[in-house]
Amino acid sequence: MIYVDVDVLYYYLTAHPEFGEKAKKYLEEFDNLCTSALTVWILHVLTRLRNLPEILGEIGINIIPLTSDVLSFAMNVEKLDFEDAIHYATMKLNRINKIISNDSDFDKVVDVERIF
Repeated sequence: MIYVDVDVLYYYLTAHPEFGEKAKKYLEEFDNLCTSALTVWILHVLTRLRNLPEILGEIGINIIPLTSDVLSFAMNVEKLDFEDAIHYATMKLNRINKIISNDSDFDKVVDVERIF
């Protein structure tokens, strides 16, 4: 599986002038994509789209639940802010080591390969 960060989906959904096409390319190029339920909430706050689960399903992105195990793991991640730590914890607990993200903070964790 490949994890998709919030920024990539935001670029795609808003047709971002600089990164929208690149985000679309990656979303079309890779299979077996996933993201956290946290991503859905953040995207809703940013875009006010009410049908995000359906949109993500059409793109082929599976939504991974935000659990207490993920939150506990994230609390102990020192190299990332809490939001990124939640994404990282979601990845680690689901044995995912690749992320499509424009956020260079993920380069701080050496066991994750960032694509973008």
